[in-house]
Amino acid sequence: MVDDNQKPEEVIRMEQEDDDEEFVGLNVDSDLLELVPILFKTEPEVEVFYDGFLERIQVDKKVRKHQDNRKRMNEAFLDELLKYYDIDTINEALNNKTVSEEDKLAGGQEEKDVDRLLRKTFKNKMEFRMFITYISQFMMEFHDTPVEAAAKAMKRLGKSDNDILAITSVIDKIF
Repeated sequence: MVDDNQKPEEVIRMEQEDDDEEFVGLNVDSDLLELVPILFKTEPEVEVFYDGFLERIQVDKKVRKHQDNRKRMNEAFLDELLKYYDIDTINEALNNKTVSEEDKLAGGQEEKDVDRLLRKTFKNKMEFRMFITYISQFMMEFHDTPVEAAAKAMKRLGKSDNDILAITSVIDKIF
């Protein structure tokens, strides 16, 4: 076994950089990291969140290697969380209030109202499928928010302003 003192300086520095590479990527306050299991209930949700976050920070490797980068990493982490939850939900979770399933899911009456709205707005299943397809396309290609994508999809389908407003308000509540 080779002692660290016998290794050339360059080799020691490269090994340290490799070690740093693993940990610097998540140079985020532990309070923020603890939010993930509170907000995301299933393993696939957690994986999708972290995949998105890691993809976001891998773009800028030089910034990751600086020691004073925690503030930027915290901001990037919060930005990624804001894709899934509103700021009030994140603050509640930060203040050790768990998000109850009842708060997250629509109640019986709300669910019936949404169902009625969808049936009234879309003529058939095919039109609804086109709506969903357009939303996916706008979100993926143009990085639109769900509300923006829904509004564009509704316009493309030739829906009235009242219909657009009704559907986007429901989507805004969900996301």
